[in-house]
Amino acid sequence: MHDFDLFEPDDALSAAVLTQKSLVDTQDRLGVMLDIMPIGLLIHTEQGILFANQAACKLLKEERARLIGQHLLDFVRTSEFERVQGQFQASFQGTGGVLQTEAVLGQNEGAQRLVRLITGKLPWEGNPVIQVLLEDITDQKRAENSLRQQTITDELTGAYNRRHAFYEGGLHVESHKQRKIPFSVAMIDIDHFKRVNDTYGHAVGDKALKHLTKLANEALPLIPNTDSAIFARLGGEEFVVLLPGLEMEPAAVAAENLRRAVEATSVPLDGSEPLRFTVSMGLASLGEVEEDFAALLSRADEALYEAKGAGRNRVMSAKPR
Repeated sequence: MHDFDLFEPDDALSAAVLTQKSLVDTQDRLGVMLDIMPIGLLIHTEQGILFANQAACKLLKEERARLIGQHLLDFVRTSEFERVQGQFQASFQGTGGVLQTEAVLGQNEGAQRLVRLITGKLPWEGNPVIQVLLEDITDQKRAENSLRQQTITDELTGAYNRRHAFYEGGLHVESHKQRKIPFSVAMIDIDHFKRVNDTYGHAVGDKALKHLTKLANEALPLIPNTDSAIFARLGGEEFVVLLPGLEMEPAAVAAENLRRAVEATSVPLDGSEPLRFTVSMGLASLGEVEEDFAALLSRADEALYEAKGAGRNRVMSAKPR
């Protein structure tokens, strides 16, 4: 006699009902567990979303009922569509195991969030089904970028700092050595800056430094044939412009344009006439003789002193090497 022979029909029916109720309770509890997860979760077929927990709904700014049947790719920023689509296809095919990438969700710029997308195929029979985890990393990335920005910029002016200038300069020197990519630098010094501080005070001197930085940051994107020029403060009133991709002649044109922009503008002051000032600039370009960034900067500095000695408010170029 088997064990199930011990159950009467009514007992068997009661057991079946209890089992079914336990399954429903388990599904409900599982749904509650998934809903209180602090990370977004989607169960996704190739056609669309089957399940979305509360965190996913909040992140995608949609009600659960409206999300079912939609495709996550509809929420991905257009410029990142192909990359995320490729990850989805690989996950549906079961290749690559658990995959992840970062993408911006939300077509409306004001509602966009940077999300880490983690996808993996579920071992279910029938049509392919994947699990998609959505981790909102917007605030984390902002904090990381803010911290990084603090380490590479000058606190007063917002220009890049000396350390970053030397780091970038070293990279451009290596590019010149390996691939003969032109590289020029312009050293900049505010003329008679001590007189500005002595006459108006250091607060006005700080305004002059900030004003120069503003003009440089406006001028650099307009320089042709270079997309990675940077403006950095080396200390005091001394600055440097890194001009990768430019030989001496076009670099001299860019430097002269900046000098003229400074000469043509002024710094508004409360209760007195606007402050006008000029800059002197020394220019140097990498040549045939191999040198490091410090040596290149030293040649630009020598040209700067020549500009000062020749009357200031001018650009002087170092002799090619």
